Amino acid sequence: MAVTIPGYADDLQPWSVAVCVSVTVLALISVLLRILARREKGQALWWDDYMIIFSMLWNFLVLGFVFAMLAEGMGLHVENVPMANVIMIAKYLVVAEILYVYNLVWTKISILLMFYRIFRFSYIKKAAYAIGAFVILWVICITFLFIFICVPVEKLWYPDLPGHCINQVGTWIANAASTILSDMAILLLPIPRIWQLQLRTSDKLALSCAFGLGFFVVFASAYRFTVLFSYSALDPSYTLAPTVGWTVIEMSAGITSACLPTLVPALKLIGRTIGLGRLMSLTTTRGTTHDQKGSTGPSAASAPRHELHKSFPDKDGEFVRLSDEAGVSTDDDRSPRLRPDQDVSYIVTSVPRTKDDKRRTSTDEIPLNSIRVQTDFKQTRT
Repeated sequence: MAVTIPGYADDLQPWSVAVCVSVTVLALISVLLRILARREKGQALWWDDYMIIFSMLWNFLVLGFVFAMLAEGMGLHVENVPMANVIMIAKYLVVAEILYVYNLVWTKISILLMFYRIFRFSYIKKAAYAIGAFVILWVICITFLFIFICVPVEKLWYPDLPGHCINQVGTWIANAASTILSDMAILLLPIPRIWQLQLRTSDKLALSCAFGLGFFVVFASAYRFTVLFSYSALDPSYTLAPTVGWTVIEMSAGITSACLPTLVPALKLIGRTIGLGRLMSLTTTRGTTHDQKGSTGPSAASAPRHELHKSFPDKDGEFVRLSDEAGVSTDDDRSPRLRPDQDVSYIVTSVPRTKDDKRRTSTDEIPLNSIRVQTDFKQTRT
């Protein structure tokens, strides 16, 4: 009996092929750009990078079973598919389901490892261990659930065999709900600490957005959750195609989201290669020239960018801001100092970092540790 899904064509094979290929290519490009970013910064790959590469390779394995299902007739109405092919689709589906959940685990662990490397807060490390343990226990339970959804297992593709089965759609829904919850827990993990850093609100928002880009995978998982209800045992070969298509979207979105916070060096390199870096340099030069005309103290262009974002009041209650807070940026970070306005000068003494501090900040994509700078200020007026 043919079942029609609103919004989908009667032949879902072209849609399935286009979706699977496009999102997989997008995930692959993200992984390659991540590797390029690490090379651009002169940093060796770490465990989070190796794990996301492994997840990408695992994605290809799942994709192979998806195309095997398409070759058997998935996406066509059951009346147009031989019964032997329908049975093979059901067999491939069991394997693909198990491989799919493991792909999600590799991606989640990669994100947790990235947080472990970047954030040097004990509570984040403990939370990463706890969420990682939950994810591993979850995938073990889901594996047994998918394998023994019917007893005997053959009853899944031979419904007339004696035995019993639990609701297949129900297991998919339970898996989707736990996936969404674990994704939310992982993606929200660094946000509270970002807002406790000594940064301007705009910088906190930028960092939150960088790490919040992964919420796209939550959207993909949530939409896939709604698609699960379109499956019908009356037309399994046809109604299975949207669920499988959004499964591939969810896997690729997870990999892409895990790579997005690390891609800035690669994107800057590409921008310089195609000439955008020169355009940005001209724009910065114009801004610094304008600032030099209005400055009463030393040249604003000579004031290097500083990582500590603070403001200091003068005698009239106005605020003397650092050069980077005034919207001026330079490429020289070797001798950070304040820009003295309002005839006020400052002597700054910085406490040098320890060897342990240098070691800990050497491999961070986002140098969060370097924000914590202890300084002494001495003010004199002329």
